[in-house]
Amino acid sequence: MPLSTTRAELDGYDATPDFVYAVSLLAAIESVTGQEGHASVLPFLGMARAELTDFGQRRPVYYLPIQVRDLRTGMDELDQRITALLDRSQVLQHSLRLDAARRLLRGGVTMIA
Repeated sequence: MPLSTTRAELDGYDATPDFVYAVSLLAAIESVTGQEGHASVLPFLGMARAELTDFGQRRPVYYLPIQVRDLRTGMDELDQRITALLDRSQVLQHSLRLDAARRLLRGGVTMIA
């Protein structure tokens, strides 16, 4: 099996725009305190973040400033983003993590439904 030697893959940083946006959106949703149901979805968001980032092994290069006005709308958009990442994923490990993140996120959505 060939081993990649690109610096980006060795140090764990991922500059893929879709990945950066998804992680940034997740962070923005986590910061929307004071909305009804926010406290109940935080554990799901934290677990989804852990899966999305492969427990810290895959990190965004930077975060984007994203405004989330409605918790449910933000979580629905994140679900769509993760689904799109999963559809395009060609790395099995990433696919498994994305699927787990999406299932966890959907568990949080049922908490506020």
